[in-house]
Amino acid sequence: MKDPGYDNESTREENVQDEWNSLKADIRTHAMDFSIESLVRIFKQGDLVIPAFARPMVWSLTQKSQFIESLLLDIPVPSVFFAENPENYQYSVLDGTQRLYAAISYLDGEYALTGLDSLTSANSLKFDELPPRMQWHLRMSTMRAVIISSTSISDVTATVFSRLNTGGTLLSTQDLRNATLQGPFNSLTIELAHMPDFQQAIGAAGFSRNQRDAELVLRYFALTEGIAHDSMLSQQVLTHFLQTKNYSSQAEIEEYRNSFIDSLHKCLGAFGSESFRRWHPELGRVEKRFSTPVYEAQMLAVRSFHSAEIVEHASKIRVAMRKLFERDEFLKYLKVNTGRSLDARVTAIAEIIESVAR
Repeated sequence: MKDPGYDNESTREENVQDEWNSLKADIRTHAMDFSIESLVRIFKQGDLVIPAFARPMVWSLTQKSQFIESLLLDIPVPSVFFAENPENYQYSVLDGTQRLYAAISYLDGEYALTGLDSLTSANSLKFDELPPRMQWHLRMSTMRAVIISSTSISDVTATVFSRLNTGGTLLSTQDLRNATLQGPFNSLTIELAHMPDFQQAIGAAGFSRNQRDAELVLRYFALTEGIAHDSMLSQQVLTHFLQTKNYSSQAEIEEYRNSFIDSLHKCLGAFGSESFRRWHPELGRVEKRFSTPVYEAQMLAVRSFHSAEIVEHASKIRVAMRKLFERDEFLKYLKVNTGRSLDARVTAIAEIIESVAR
């Protein structure tokens, strides 16, 4: 008699193997050995991209020096991981930033060796102070790079990057975007996020560390184009939007830059230090904490007004904005993350500006 559980068990085994085969096939990797000299060269010519979110260089001089010592003594060092960009033939560093910086900066003469355990006679020496034979040996020393091929799906690259970095600080979704979606639009979001006016307006502490400031810029652009009208932006939608916009022309990039800067300056002109924050009528003061729903609504609402109108009526706009926080309906829309609630917030703010500025 046939075991009734046989078919189920067999089917499950087939399903597991099919899934394994499918996922395994998505990842294409190959390994290459790069000399330190070649890594320095491709980095300087811009073909080796260390993500701009770049975690701070946390290695001490001793750690960097001991890595150089390992190369000089032919002690095996861990592989680095690169993602291949199919559009411009660049490599984006997924893992190994500290090691790469240690090697590149040493050959550039940025530090002297210190804290060496074995090659102690080389302590205090910069690269050009090493004996010529040792300089040549270091330049020719190799590091193996495991390269995620351009034929791999983009989600795979993000997954690899995430798993390689799980031993350190937890990475945000924007960190992953910044590492795996290099391009002109991504660079623009970082550039705008680092504007002093924007940093001051959002209260930068805690935003730059996990790239939330860049994500706020990205959200603005996505919302101006009506992305996710029926529901608020998901992380997946933002990722796809950034991926698409990286193909923008230079002229389009300039238009996006001007749009963000224009809206930011209009907000600062209209709401001043109360920009992107809730007003508490019962307390008679503005909340210090940044509010994403207020930020999104104010940045979109001011787009249809001229700067001159806003500057001329700034004090009245600020008073009207405070009164808006007295409306229960407006407060309700601040608590709901849907496209409809955003539209309502934007309309309410635009109406109060309209009422005093025109």
